Amino acid sequence: MRAVGETVEVVMDLRAQHAEGPLWDAETARLWWVDITGQRVHCSDPASGSDSSWSTPGQPGGVVLSQAGDPVIAAPNGLAVLDRTAGTTELRVPIEQARTENRANDIKVDSRGRAWVGTMAFDKRPGNAGLYRVDGDTVSCVIEGLTISNGPALDETHGCLYLADTALCVVDVFDLDPETGALSGRRRLLDFSEAQVWPDGMTVDGDGMLWVALGRQGEVHRYTPEGKLDGSVTLPTSNPTSVTFGGADGGDLYITTSWFDLDEHGRASQPLAGAVFRCRPGVTGPPSARLVGLPARPARHSRALPEKERKP
Repeated sequence: MRAVGETVEVVMDLRAQHAEGPLWDAETARLWWVDITGQRVHCSDPASGSDSSWSTPGQPGGVVLSQAGDPVIAAPNGLAVLDRTAGTTELRVPIEQARTENRANDIKVDSRGRAWVGTMAFDKRPGNAGLYRVDGDTVSCVIEGLTISNGPALDETHGCLYLADTALCVVDVFDLDPETGALSGRRRLLDFSEAQVWPDGMTVDGDGMLWVALGRQGEVHRYTPEGKLDGSVTLPTSNPTSVTFGGADGGDLYITTSWFDLDEHGRASQPLAGAVFRCRPGVTGPPSARLVGLPARPARHSRALPEKERKP
């Protein structure tokens, strides 16, 4: 295993409880991310070190931007727009609204502007979660029976979607039809169950290689599409949570970390837990896409059905 890039540097040292879901917006050169257990959404300027944040009424699983540049939060019960002036949120797309024991846990947007939203139960009960594809106000459950849905990471060039189930310590890969968003051919790519390492947030670089934040191990790993370890980034804290590429040339790797998941000793011995880090691994990745077709008002349906149950 080879080390990649230079030593990580701290970009934002805010001691977030559970920083997650970093998103680089190339248009504004800003890094968006959430503090899940701290119940805040952040917008950071790495160039100046400034940071703006807003509280949320529940735990935000992630954040993306609409076509107009408005922050859209993966709120516990669906996709909600944040009014940055008023500091309020409005639910636009319900997801698992009837499952009050669940919340959204991660969100990504593909090149066609569709959102991919994973869920989990607050008590992490097994098999209670899923992965949803949101196209405008149409919500489709594409994977059922997950425990802690994380990622996902999209490689549309090669027709792949990577998905972690953090509770099971595994990463699966699917064949992805970029045009329709259909998934097939599920297979196991990585299994950390023996070491009890948590595969968490992920991204794909311009070479089609998968980057995985590994909780409990204090590292981010780079893997080939076949699951071969190609390199690693070491952090000064145990629990990295997610990764994304950004910066002017797409060559900055931003890494969020958690303070919440550490015990008392870990919190005392890891003063940088909860910070956002950056390194230059020597490769680039694409900026985050923006969400297309967000409804102007809340959708009427309250619960999405799995794809196989949806009526034609």
